[in-house]
Amino acid sequence: MVNDITDGPLRHLLLPALLAAWLFAPAAAAETRALVVGIDAYQHISPLHGAVADAQDIAAALRRAGVSDLTLRLDADATRERLTADWQALMDRAQPGDRLVFSFAGHGTQEPERIAGNEDDGKDEVLLLGGVSENGAGTRERIPDDELNQWFRDAAARGLDVLFVADSCHSGTLTRDIDPRAGQGSARYTAYSVSDDLLELDMPPAPSERDAGDLPGLTFLAAGQEHEQVPEVDLFDVDGRRARRGALSWAFARALEGAADRDSDGQLTREELNRFVRANVRAIADSRQTPNLLPVAADTRVVVPLAGASARSGPGSTALPQARLRIEGTDAASAAALLRDLSGTVPAAGPDAVDLVFDIRRREAVSGRGDILARDLDPTRPALQSVIDAWRGVERLKLERLGDRLSMRVFPDDGLHHRGRTIAFEIDDILLPYLVFFSLSGDGTVHFHYPFPGDPPTLPAGRPVRVEFQVTPPFGADHIIAVASDASLDQLAADLKAIDGRRAARQAIEAVLAITRQGRRQLGLQGLYTAP
Repeated sequence: MVNDITDGPLRHLLLPALLAAWLFAPAAAAETRALVVGIDAYQHISPLHGAVADAQDIAAALRRAGVSDLTLRLDADATRERLTADWQALMDRAQPGDRLVFSFAGHGTQEPERIAGNEDDGKDEVLLLGGVSENGAGTRERIPDDELNQWFRDAAARGLDVLFVADSCHSGTLTRDIDPRAGQGSARYTAYSVSDDLLELDMPPAPSERDAGDLPGLTFLAAGQEHEQVPEVDLFDVDGRRARRGALSWAFARALEGAADRDSDGQLTREELNRFVRANVRAIADSRQTPNLLPVAADTRVVVPLAGASARSGPGSTALPQARLRIEGTDAASAAALLRDLSGTVPAAGPDAVDLVFDIRRREAVSGRGDILARDLDPTRPALQSVIDAWRGVERLKLERLGDRLSMRVFPDDGLHHRGRTIAFEIDDILLPYLVFFSLSGDGTVHFHYPFPGDPPTLPAGRPVRVEFQVTPPFGADHIIAVASDASLDQLAADLKAIDGRRAARQAIEAVLAITRQGRRQLGLQGLYTAP
């Protein structure tokens, strides 16, 4: 498996937890207290669309989990002065052994380090607030990682554990390029340069003084790896309405509802949180981001008690979502006729509110997240309908079995892979003995992969499955779908073999939904993107 990256943002906050014992024993009636921040309305840089919904969702989930001491700051209410005072007030109300949660959804960035030598790359990671600007009073509206470090050290000195969830990013690097036909997406990163900086911090004069202590009670959950740009994706708001969101915040809220509590003991540990958010965020965001939880030590440490939480098992219906469709590369009359003939779709309302784009002239299908799903596409109704069925099915599976996810990865990376390259995919965290997996191409073609005659009937628990292959036509997107079970999956395998090599996405998805909605099951989903 790929090792966690331990030298990423805010790494100086997360020194090895095993070097020193925690100074304060948890109180018998320890409480969880929270500061939750979401900012969409940036005054001087590009706005976001889902950070406020993220904060509202997390706040609601925390309250359902029994958190009563909670401060929610949105948009212009989330100023530097207020957040600093809010954190101090949380600490003042807390008792040794309490837990503090600080979640931030909004823009992040990098800027030259304030303390020479404290960052390997010479850059500080910074949270940006709504009034931030490159000059004048707005330069104060940001929180550097050095300052957060001091916040968390102040909490540690009082015997408080801290969970910091950062749904922002500090890199402009895309995992895969975004096709411009998908519209203008939004990401939680902005590049800027500060002139006439008015932000003054009372920082230690040298990094050795800052790093002198140990913070075993700090857990840091980042939305992506250091090199990844974090996109906003289409999910649902706290009322179940379709909305732009941050995948990490959405998954964290579901974890707080109990879906991540694998042993059902009412305690969310580092290990449970890490497994849950990594698998679900990667699936939801089409592998464009991989969350990072640090430190990797003390996995059984409880980060949030879940008193009163009740897990949502996912949507109660197997109905597939409607695809917002735009057709281009043909005349308006032909596009309108196609839209009338295709099922499971609604016309896209605008250039950015789109799930699928059919480019008739170029014979390509593009997802709303900017990936080419199918190339050399036959522009006929049956072929286009098959693409729609595949997209709808994959989107439905992203919301199934959230707490029973298989870990899925593509090696060497999640980028775009070209003809002739040798790549591999791996299925891990397999807890159940029976396994079936297949792939669904962007054009809706089903390819059965496992098991075939001669393959072992069951697998040892915990042993990963790895398959290598070369990239060959057709190019576009393939989704590897895996199901593990405590009972035989012979019927699922038979159903999938019967449609192997056919454009039968709807039948394949219905077969998977039918089997995963009963008994003990695990479900895995991994996208693979190829080009000539």
